[in-house]
Amino acid sequence: GMFNYSKCLFIVFLFISNNIVAQGGDLLFQQYNRGPGLDESYSKWSLYVGPEINRINATLSTSSPTLTIGALIHLEYRLSKTVGLVTGANYTPISYSFPILDSLGKHRLKYISIPLFLRVHPTKKVSLNFGALYNLYLKGTKIVSFEDTETISPYEEGVFSNSFGFVVQAGYHFWQQFYGYVNYRWAKKTSPLTQAETNNSKGLQLGLTYTFWSSSKR
Repeated sequence: GMFNYSKCLFIVFLFISNNIVAQGGDLLFQQYNRGPGLDESYSKWSLYVGPEINRINATLSTSSPTLTIGALIHLEYRLSKTVGLVTGANYTPISYSFPILDSLGKHRLKYISIPLFLRVHPTKKVSLNFGALYNLYLKGTKIVSFEDTETISPYEEGVFSNSFGFVVQAGYHFWQQFYGYVNYRWAKKTSPLTQAETNNSKGLQLGLTYTFWSSSKR
């Protein structure tokens, strides 16, 4: 289930940071860290939260996305001043519409996404993220609109399911504790050929986060 996966991911995250980085981290980031301002202090751990606006579409030729609002809580562990690992949880609703004969159909799908990102800080203000997502499907609804009537029906289990995805992110830090960013996100999961619905999606996300806790500077 969701919690088992989160626990497993966090153990992997700690294993990577403690074992691999402890042995090879200094060597790995030695070249990258030869830059100005290395004497500046930074926090090893940071926790941040914020809203996220999603414009994510299914990979269907006839579908068009609608904006949804989600939220996230993320934890960053700095391997060095310029490189970190990020994990946490995103609540990501996805909504898109498509034509059905003389009606309009809409899917509203809800996911919890678990990220594992490598975050690079080329400057004090700019961050670049690259990483993977595991999307845990919560529930989905199909809405069919015809003239003034609307039919809402929940999807049964097995139509939509968990999926893997990837994210590329660029962001900007301001006022010390705030961070604004844009994501390009895509997810893939093979569905049966007989199924009209797809688990594949791609799109953009805009977010703003606030760092509400950091470890003492080092």
